[in-house]
Amino acid sequence: MDRYPRNAGTVVSPADPDYERARRIWNNRFDCRPRAIMYPRDEAETAAALGYARDNEVPFRIRSGGHNSEGFCTVDDGIIIDLSKLGSIAVNNDRTRAVISPGVMLGEVYANLWSVGGTIPAGVCPDIRIGGHVLGGGIGMLVRSRGLLIDNLVGLTVVDARGETLQVDADHHPDLFWACKGGGGGNYGIATSYTFEMRPISDVTIFKLEWDWQGGMAVLDAWQHWLLAADSRVNARFNVFSSTVGTVMTVGLFEGSAEELKSILQPLVEKFPPRESFVRTMPYMECVGTFSEQVPSIRAKFVPALSAGPLDSDALKTLERWHKDAPTGVKTGLYGLGGEVLGSVPPDSSAFAHRDASICVEYLGHWQGAEHDREHLGWLSGVRAEMDAFMTGGAYVNSPDRDLENWLHAYYGESLPRLMDVKRRYDPDNVFAFEQSIPGSLTLPEARAAGLTDKVVEDLRARGLLSA
Repeated sequence: MDRYPRNAGTVVSPADPDYERARRIWNNRFDCRPRAIMYPRDEAETAAALGYARDNEVPFRIRSGGHNSEGFCTVDDGIIIDLSKLGSIAVNNDRTRAVISPGVMLGEVYANLWSVGGTIPAGVCPDIRIGGHVLGGGIGMLVRSRGLLIDNLVGLTVVDARGETLQVDADHHPDLFWACKGGGGGNYGIATSYTFEMRPISDVTIFKLEWDWQGGMAVLDAWQHWLLAADSRVNARFNVFSSTVGTVMTVGLFEGSAEELKSILQPLVEKFPPRESFVRTMPYMECVGTFSEQVPSIRAKFVPALSAGPLDSDALKTLERWHKDAPTGVKTGLYGLGGEVLGSVPPDSSAFAHRDASICVEYLGHWQGAEHDREHLGWLSGVRAEMDAFMTGGAYVNSPDRDLENWLHAYYGESLPRLMDVKRRYDPDNVFAFEQSIPGSLTLPEARAAGLTDKVVEDLRARGLLSA
């Protein structure tokens, strides 16, 4: 029987009655049986859990809420370091900063910060924990009006590969701080707290417009041009469903009044009158969860892509064809980026490599039963293969895809050499390794197979990160 350290928090192993519940993650496609799940409650217990896995050469994964869509938060015959017990929120006296632990659910974050009149621009799902969301960028319900979540990150606490606790910010370990703003979670250490700038918020206006599926691509065409030119206070996404659902829709949040929003929406709704519409001003806290649904444990896959500008007519025809008679439970979500805030952040201030993207695209599938895997996974693979010609070649790391062959290029672009440099310095023995973790070095054939540009390859060579 394994002897686990007593100072690593609560440990759940296969002999325990809670094991079946503890081992499971949201996406039922990944049904791993780890040898133990450790629940540390502070930095010291986190370091002890990490030390046990490292010193015994046991594979491990870091888990905040278990919502990683590709199962990178679980592993067979290894250790899960589960951060859900790190659940504190502290706001400073002048209500300008909040220190939040990774195990706090987004709904709790919003409720606590709302109670003191503020918020941060995090994600749309109230039932996920914040830890799995921050370091990849953080696209949320306020992305056009307030930027990425990492643009509001001013510091974090990290347990590094040696088990030491680092205070990381612009003045302390600035290279690691840069990498943690867009480099993705789990690559450099275990983040045990985040410090964010928070800003006041009060009433907002939410909206939902719905049209018939027939003719929906013309609506999407008008929507994308409308949004990219719209006031930055408008945050919106567009959903294309299967033709069997019969609708397309946009939902969004405007940091202003209903009267002002109706004026902004007028060019869109005059050209394409919706069959249903909803526009309402309410306290910000009341809209939390409006743009998401609490999906129970299910089989799922997300396929990410990015577009530099509006999709052209060929892309829209391709999208329409793939959604005609598509399997139940699939859709394409298009999330509007752009706006003054994203564009005003210097590109080299963070590792996030996609500030020039205008639309974040996700092809999504949710279904029950392994017998439907082939149908849904085939649809997702097919739509991605045809639509890739219309995209930038980039992808959002917080929606990872195991089947993305050029993922190093897609996630990180020209930020990759610097990210690998930081990896080499802070994790030289590659302690933090998983299926799509950032490597400390590459061979030239690996770099070519990863689709890296000549510029990136030369940068890697200059940094001593490339071998023959």
